[in-house]
Amino acid sequence: MELVGTLLPRTPKEAAPLLRQPPAGADWLELRLDALSQPTPATVAALLALPRSIPVLVACRTCAAPDGSPLLDDDARLALLAAAGEAGADLVDVEDSLLPRFPAAVPGQRLASCHLGKFAPRLSALARRVAGHGAAYAKLAVPADTPRQLAELLALQEELGRSLSIVPTGRLAEAGRVMLAGRGAALTYGALDATRPGHADQPAFARLHDVFHVEVVGPGTRFYAVVARPVAHSLSPAWHNAVFRAVGQDARLVALDVDRLADVMELADALRLDGCAVSHPFKQQALEVAASRMPGALAAGAANTLLRTPAGWQASNTDWKAASDLLPKLLRAWRREHGEQMPKVLLLGSGGAARAMAVALAQHEVELAVWSRRFSNAKALVDGLRDALPAIAVPEPGHAPGDLVINATPVGSPGAELGEMNLTAALFRPGAHAVDLAYGGEASPFRRAATEAGAHLTSGEDFFCLQARRQSELFTSAPVGEPARSTASRACGMA
Repeated sequence: MELVGTLLPRTPKEAAPLLRQPPAGADWLELRLDALSQPTPATVAALLALPRSIPVLVACRTCAAPDGSPLLDDDARLALLAAAGEAGADLVDVEDSLLPRFPAAVPGQRLASCHLGKFAPRLSALARRVAGHGAAYAKLAVPADTPRQLAELLALQEELGRSLSIVPTGRLAEAGRVMLAGRGAALTYGALDATRPGHADQPAFARLHDVFHVEVVGPGTRFYAVVARPVAHSLSPAWHNAVFRAVGQDARLVALDVDRLADVMELADALRLDGCAVSHPFKQQALEVAASRMPGALAAGAANTLLRTPAGWQASNTDWKAASDLLPKLLRAWRREHGEQMPKVLLLGSGGAARAMAVALAQHEVELAVWSRRFSNAKALVDGLRDALPAIAVPEPGHAPGDLVINATPVGSPGAELGEMNLTAALFRPGAHAVDLAYGGEASPFRRAATEAGAHLTSGEDFFCLQARRQSELFTSAPVGEPARSTASRACGMA
């Protein structure tokens, strides 16, 4: 797999630094001529005259002007592409419909491309047409917004091999580009400037190289997925891919943003998934789709890990395992300051993560209060705990301030809404400990409240590392020692 870094320079000067010193891992630098503030043959010639240490691919797309008309018509785009070829571009991307009009005498190799705005079934004939032009490379860009669409593109890529590279856009663009490398795609693309990606769905070049090492994905690579909605903020790809590399396993974990977990599991064979990390809002569904369930998942009534076994999918709950590691330490620390008093615990949430916390707490003598946006959900969780741990459901979080307060809601993660959740310092008793399971949001109201109260905080990132360690041991079937954990933490941006 050859990795292309896409750049949209307004001027030749903007492109000069990356032409001289391209990013590590880049095989090609794609220059989008339609991004030039003065898209003329003279500007193109000046751009291609710059010193460079990487092969250059040029492309020129139709960009809509404010009135909806094309900013560059076909004749203008062909003229710019021809000027680039004459100026020494190594590879000229010419759209399939325009190839017959592009002068054969223009120097440089060709890339025949086709870009679809919507997914279309039965793409094989179109793909073969694009591949049949005899160009050095061929590319078909097409949206993949569902697991079924992605599965169809993977099968088509495997059928065509290196004769054509499928480049998915859409909701599953990043995952698709990584997985298609394992089915024979010769090229894939990543944005070098996140503020000007060239396409709204274009993954970042740095993620494709640094997180996924897509250029060395091959037919023997095993795949896992984190399945959630939303999922873009997830640290799971960075963590697990770092662990896979550290323990010497050829495997990748990609992120799948989907509407239903069942859509992924029904196509797990076509997607060649060996396991899934499952996050909000699918943890209870994960238990339902499994053929076997480990005790922690059964007790919590939810799972965050699905592992393929000869007997079918096995459900585990590493949230519960991580909580069983963390919560006793926090309760011991609290008791050192407060003697033999009974600690009051306030649990915010009633979903899969909250259930895991509750099951872990059942091993300890605590007074537990549960709050959920829907009081009936809090009541159902409390009723389910009746035999293991007496607890009460509260209609407002402020009704039961805690010595240990656990945020097991999505609030604090991207896309989560605060709604009627009133998070203030009053939730925390003096000397309280706080555990936040959410991460990735710009500002966490739970963390703000905990900080204002002076509580001892375990962040969502910290808790993620605890559960991800347990999860990666399931995925790798091997202990994950301190060196691998440190590498994975650094990959997630933590010391």
